[in-house]
Amino acid sequence: MDKVKTRKQGNAVMVTLAKKFNVSEGQEFYITQEKDGTISLIPKIEDYFADVKKDEFIDDEDELAQNFIPTGSELDE
Repeated sequence: MDKVKTRKQGNAVMVTLAKKFNVSEGQEFYITQEKDGTISLIPKIEDYFADVKKDEFIDDEDELAQNFIPTGSELDE
């Protein structure tokens, strides 16, 4: 397990991440802190569906579901 030390920069406290973690400059993260003080950085990913073209992700099952008409109690579970 690696150990890091915080440093003050202006009004913020900074932590330096080693190169081995492959974090690029400008990369964005969501940050959370647990009740026990654990801090987690979760990489922000680009919206996978941002540039999707109409019907790009349609397959046979989707078409089957679109044409499904319940005739009894199939959806009562």
